[in-house]
Amino acid sequence: MAYSRWTNSVWYTFGTSKDGCGRPQKRSDWYFKIFCDSLETIGGFSYDELKNDIDKCIQAVKNDVNPNIKPSITEKEIAELKTYMLEFVEEIEKDEDA
Repeated sequence: MAYSRWTNSVWYTFGTSKDGCGRPQKRSDWYFKIFCDSLETIGGFSYDELKNDIDKCIQAVKNDVNPNIKPSITEKEIAELKTYMLEFVEEIEKDEDA
């Protein structure tokens, strides 16, 4: 399940399993993958990380932005990313199989 794509966003985000193989069997196995040209090392967050402290995850993304890549990530784009994170958590919680 993709939440954003590069055609309309600086983010390419989607839900996957932590190991990238198959459908996760439980909530804690879900992973929110993030691709963005401006990030140095952050690859995403587990469902548990987002559920427990989404603001800490957002701060980690802000701290990982490479300042040498232009244009810089804006606060509006960070807020956009947070909406995708919240949508991901909500969908996992609605999934009765997870």
